[in-house]
Amino acid sequence: MVRGGNASYGNNGWLGVAGISITGGVHITKAYVKLNDYYFNQAQYNTTPWRNLVSCQEVGHTFGLDHQDTNFSNANLGTCMDYTNDPSTNQHPNTGDYDELLCIYDPASAGKTLSTETHSCTGTGHLDSTTTVRAALPSGSAADAAGASAWGREVARSTDGRTSVFVRDFGAGNQQVTYVIWA
Repeated sequence: MVRGGNASYGNNGWLGVAGISITGGVHITKAYVKLNDYYFNQAQYNTTPWRNLVSCQEVGHTFGLDHQDTNFSNANLGTCMDYTNDPSTNQHPNTGDYDELLCIYDPASAGKTLSTETHSCTGTGHLDSTTTVRAALPSGSAADAAGASAWGREVARSTDGRTSVFVRDFGAGNQQVTYVIWA
């Protein structure tokens, strides 16, 4: 289950957030996306390219997609999973993103390496005979928390400080992973 929404969450520093609940260390069981209208209502971010980039990237995380590049100053890769200062050409997924989804979910891709000019992955063929969707996390889950204090420990930050990844560990492979794009 993925929940998403936008609201004016205030001058808290983040433009978009994706939170992913992982059960047993391998299953995404639920996720949320939040877009902060406080910033999207400001001239710098109140554009279709910025809205598309951030929305696409945060939703991409809920499916398990990772970033293809985290340097805002590099040339654009033509994917919303690429950080950029100019989102004009990074508003949608690219072939590398679709290949990554095949690597994660397609049994026919198990053991195969799928490569594009900017991305490579080896298929896991992850297909369950049972579902863990809507599986409950231990009490104290931060799935809907609006603030960084509930996101857990920061495990990664881009060199320019514009993005972060937080992990809150509940034990037994149960985690909440939160991706943040700072305004």
